[in-house]
Amino acid sequence: AERRRARARLASFYGGGDGAAGEDAAAEDDMDIDGSAFNADRYVSNLLQYKSLEQIVQRGNSMVSEIKSLDSDMQMLVYENYNKFISATDTIRAMKHRVEDMEGQMSQLEANFGMITSASDSVSSAFSARRSQLEKLNGVKKNLTKLQFLMDLPARLQRCVDDGHHSLAVKCYAKARRMLSAVGHVASFEGIRTESALIMRNLNKQLTARLQDEAHLDAEMLGDTIYLLLKLQGNEESLLKEYLSRRRRDIHERMAAFVSSVPKAAEDGAVRQGEEGAEGDGDDDDGDDDDSLPPAAAFVKQLCEAIVPQLLQVHSAWHSRFMGADGEQRDDESAAPSAPSEELKEQMLLEMLSESTGALIDVCRSRLSEEQVPPSELLSGLHRLLIGLGPLHEAAPAAKLLVRVAKAADALARHAIDERVSAMQAGLAECVANISKLDDDGRPSAEELHARLNGAIASVSELVRHALGDTAPLLVPLCEMINLRADSMAKHLVNGMYNALQAMARAATAPSSSARDVLLRAGLCMHMAAAGVAQVPTLLKSQLSPHGLGGAALGFDGAAMTREMGRARDALMQSFVEMQAQKLSRLVSERVSSTNWLVCPAPRAVTGLVQLVVSELRQMQTLAAQLFPAEPVRALLPQGPFPAASSVMQLVQQRTRQSNSSSSAITKDLQRMFTRKISFGASEGKATLAGMLTHVTKLALKTMLEEVRVATFGCAGFQQVQVDCSMLRWVLAPTSNDEEAVLALLDEIFISCQDRCLDCVPMEQPVVEALCESERQRLLLSLA
Repeated sequence: AERRRARARLASFYGGGDGAAGEDAAAEDDMDIDGSAFNADRYVSNLLQYKSLEQIVQRGNSMVSEIKSLDSDMQMLVYENYNKFISATDTIRAMKHRVEDMEGQMSQLEANFGMITSASDSVSSAFSARRSQLEKLNGVKKNLTKLQFLMDLPARLQRCVDDGHHSLAVKCYAKARRMLSAVGHVASFEGIRTESALIMRNLNKQLTARLQDEAHLDAEMLGDTIYLLLKLQGNEESLLKEYLSRRRRDIHERMAAFVSSVPKAAEDGAVRQGEEGAEGDGDDDDGDDDDSLPPAAAFVKQLCEAIVPQLLQVHSAWHSRFMGADGEQRDDESAAPSAPSEELKEQMLLEMLSESTGALIDVCRSRLSEEQVPPSELLSGLHRLLIGLGPLHEAAPAAKLLVRVAKAADALARHAIDERVSAMQAGLAECVANISKLDDDGRPSAEELHARLNGAIASVSELVRHALGDTAPLLVPLCEMINLRADSMAKHLVNGMYNALQAMARAATAPSSSARDVLLRAGLCMHMAAAGVAQVPTLLKSQLSPHGLGGAALGFDGAAMTREMGRARDALMQSFVEMQAQKLSRLVSERVSSTNWLVCPAPRAVTGLVQLVVSELRQMQTLAAQLFPAEPVRALLPQGPFPAASSVMQLVQQRTRQSNSSSSAITKDLQRMFTRKISFGASEGKATLAGMLTHVTKLALKTMLEEVRVATFGCAGFQQVQVDCSMLRWVLAPTSNDEEAVLALLDEIFISCQDRCLDCVPMEQPVVEALCESERQRLLLSLA
């Protein structure tokens, strides 16, 4: 507001436009001290009425300051205007002196021009009488020169043909042909015309024979021959096609010779260049020496140096000889209506350049797609290819050569990404396979298994990180070089990573005969499902974000891959449990079926059957505990006091005669209980160590039950089964997470044994407890 008032005051003082523009707004307010309608009496009256003495004094002081400020601004403006006025005066004085000098120079210049005009008029008047005569004599001289040229034409043409100056002969004949057509009505020139035409026909035959007989004419001679035949009224379209066909064949042969010479040149330490590559300018845009370039990049550079100059020579020769020629050729073309147009000629050239360049790109792509070419060398090779084809692209942009390079580069980049992802996939498969080699070392300890599993997990992370480190830095420089979309390449990399991990899951679920191998594979898949898969998007983002491609990492479906690894984990755990259950069931079946329960001695201890079951379950528990480090391990030892006899055993011990219907009812209840599918929860993703152990235990007891049902027992055999079942109840029930089912299976075994016993006399419970206590002490000593 203060600045606006100061500007308005200055404007009103000097009468400027800003003050005038603000009058309309200020005129309506007579209390505005800066306005034109300001009423001093009313302003003072208003101050005295509404302001205190202190405020009136402050306002007076501020007005004094404003007056001083306006005086200072006015003095500064006067000073600046005075300086400008003095400067303008000096400038006008200098211009006055210069204009006075210029007037004298202009007067002298005007006098000089007048003298020149007078001299020119006098010369023109002196020669005007003889000008027409000189022009007539000059025309006679030109006609005599033409006549002399026509009279000497046959001899001149024959001499040029004999001396091999075919181009000069064709040029002279073309020049004379227009003269002869002008004087064709004169009979004396008919002989000259006939003789000259005969000489040219013979030359035409000679050039045609050279073109047909010499299959490997050099580029210069081929171009000259075709050019002369065209001048001699040859079939232009067929001759042009012949020229392009021979040049194309020659370039392909040069490429084949270069590629075949690479192995020999590599032994000598350098690849030999073609002769034409050495004859070219040989300038390198960045001055790299072949020895400092990677082998693949050096191959591309030298191939381009050998072939691109040939293509440039074709382009230059075509335009200089067959397009945009002088008036003589245009006259010939007008005499041949069927001759190809300029547009058709250009199209023929572009097709030849495109095809030959495509062959060159294919050779380079074949070399750069070799398995041993690293991404950095691929990038360098493509850079050399772009540099090599740059001059040809500038000469013939309509051929769209860089489009073909971009397509080849895109295919090469995807191939390089696929190679790195395939290497990662092979490494992941090797990590899975290396776990299988554990069985070759016998029975490694739990610590060794845990270390090997951690090593496999670390190897998987390192393989993923290494594959990303090799490919991610390649994407942006390559795409910037050939104007491709980097996000498309990044998505291809992300899809490749996903497919590689998916292949790892499939490799992990491959059939195996080793339970330990299956378990460790399950542990690897468990880690991948829990943490390993989640690391992949993080690694992708960390590698791609510096290049502006972090969004592509979102394309990795971590949830789907986690489910994939979870399914593999569950399948492997299920397979491990089934293998352990089958192994234990087979051992139980062999032990039960091989024992003669009719004549066995009276029980003195538990049998080896119990020791076998406990030993196998403990080994499985120790092995499977590596997958569940956070889950407490329940010791396979008798826990707490000896369990009381079950209701079934009590019924047998009391020797109560149960009816068949009652026994059958118990059996049916148990059968209904176990008609359900035995599962340890892996399919629901809730697998636990206790659940796996319980599953194997129940399947082993099921097997024992089936064997008991087909065996025949004596009194001692029945008592031995009673002791063994009591010991198993003491050991297995506390370690199971389905205690009811385990106890029911043991009761079912005892009931089936009673049904198959010829003399059913059970042992007293204290005797059974004493035998089991003895076995408990033995187990404790074995673990001490």
